[in-house]
Amino acid sequence: MNARPGRPGPASAAIVGALAAAATLGAVPAIAVPVPSGPRLEGMFLMAGRVSAATRIPGERVGRTVLRTWTFIAPCPVGTCSSAVLVRTRGSGRDTLTLRRRSPGSYTGSGHFYAPLRCGTKTYPRGELVPFTITLRITAATPGSHPTATRLGASYTNRSRTNLTRCFSVLGHDAADYHGHLLGAGSGGVPG
Repeated sequence: MNARPGRPGPASAAIVGALAAAATLGAVPAIAVPVPSGPRLEGMFLMAGRVSAATRIPGERVGRTVLRTWTFIAPCPVGTCSSAVLVRTRGSGRDTLTLRRRSPGSYTGSGHFYAPLRCGTKTYPRGELVPFTITLRITAATPGSHPTATRLGASYTNRSRTNLTRCFSVLGHDAADYHGHLLGAGSGGVPG
């Protein structure tokens, strides 16, 4: 994405769709202001993840690797924003959440999704509530006076789950570490 004022970058159908989904879900903050320093977080990133914890999560094991697409929408027109909207894919769906900037190049945010859970002979599509936290750091950015993130490191953490069915069930938790790069960008960039 091109972060220079007055020059919009190319908009892909996926980014436009992600922005529409974020607005529909109310994830776009009402007020997002530019902040003094740090690279702009915007665009679509290919993220490679490795599961670092998996307790009682069907089909998941420690060490398993996944590829995901994460799209970041900058809610301020230019520069570094105080927040960013993240639309991330996962195995069975997608999540939209707002990440708040904690320091230059560092963001965090929390969200939740629902997962299926079997109770007796029935599987409830929204049988368990899965809260999670995403912590992200920009590890490389384009050089110049208007830097844009090109590489990221991130972690996903789910510490517990809530059973929404009438059946007793001992639920698990999981976590993963990610690294990724801006799609369409080269491998260059300066540390962020």
